[in-house]
Amino acid sequence: MFFHISKQPQENYPCQWQLGSFLIGTDNGWKNLTIGPVQILYKGYADSGPMESLLGQVMFQSIPHVTGNFCALVVVNDTLTIQTDRYRGFPIYINPDGINNLIANGRTAWSDNLITVHDDLATTEHQFDLIGGIDISTLSFVDALNQVHDILTRKVHQFLNQNTLPLKVFLSGGVDTMLIYSYLVAADAEFELLDHDLLEHDYFWRANSHVITKHWAYQQTHHWREPCVLASGTPGDEFMLRNPVSGDFYLRHFETSVNDTIMPRHMQYDYVQSEKNQQKLNNQPALLSNTEQLHRELCNTMLNDWQHWHLGNTLHWTPLRDLDILKIIMRLPLPDVARQIVHSAFSQSLIERNLPGGTRFLSLQKNSGPVLKNLSELFRNPLCT
Repeated sequence: MFFHISKQPQENYPCQWQLGSFLIGTDNGWKNLTIGPVQILYKGYADSGPMESLLGQVMFQSIPHVTGNFCALVVVNDTLTIQTDRYRGFPIYINPDGINNLIANGRTAWSDNLITVHDDLATTEHQFDLIGGIDISTLSFVDALNQVHDILTRKVHQFLNQNTLPLKVFLSGGVDTMLIYSYLVAADAEFELLDHDLLEHDYFWRANSHVITKHWAYQQTHHWREPCVLASGTPGDEFMLRNPVSGDFYLRHFETSVNDTIMPRHMQYDYVQSEKNQQKLNNQPALLSNTEQLHRELCNTMLNDWQHWHLGNTLHWTPLRDLDILKIIMRLPLPDVARQIVHSAFSQSLIERNLPGGTRFLSLQKNSGPVLKNLSELFRNPLCT
């Protein structure tokens, strides 16, 4: 879902679109629609229904409210508005020569800004409250589990009811891909379970791979030239409070830390002990004065952690990118939050709820050792159609 808005063609983009006075370069997979005086160039999916049926709501949003993973470039009267889903999953870089989401040059517009581009490529930013209300009252483990389960069950069924493209699932040995897999199995979904890495090259990839892979999530993705959907576990580390740096920031507020809590038997142990993460843990920012500020700061951090925002004709389905999930997990009792941070205990409970015994397929350590080894049993006895 890459674009460049300017007045000149961009040779590294395979598709060139003229909308009003704007020349827009994109990767593959975008669609163009005209509604009266409005021209719309769009890509991605919405949770609540087919994009085509929701464009009437999306094109004049003053505050993004439709959830999913999409972008709609809306042009009317030589003014272009970058409309997105509620929790925009990609950066926007602004400089005098153009606006794009591929190359980090110029100024960055954060996720709580709605961007309007004028005829001379000047921009107007409308900042809105993306985080909303913060509730710091404690939820029991069971109540929190039920609430997150209901969110993910609803999103999975909404997606399955509208998706018409082939659905592909790759299990990395990690918690988040297994979590999504467990919900698809529970929903009796049809999908292809991949037993290999695959990244088909197209023009956009060949021209931009050196830039795309600076965004870390694109160092470990899949791509097909034919239209399809890849079920993605990103950004589960962030929105389910499993990132050790953010988790440590949370725990330090309550006078403990990841290093105080973690033990060798915990799934995150090797990952936390890596030199890179230990350096980050030793350079944490100052503590915040109250718990509501803590929750709000972590919400803001996760919302601006941009990961998968589609590539060519491969859409990345990212149901874990949901701020309500993070808000719920932060309300768990402190011991339960700590177990989620160091051992993914909450996430593993969701997996077992959908797929009893499914956690045995997980890697014993995150990103360390033979992470795919425990999947061998699953591929001998596939649990999908």
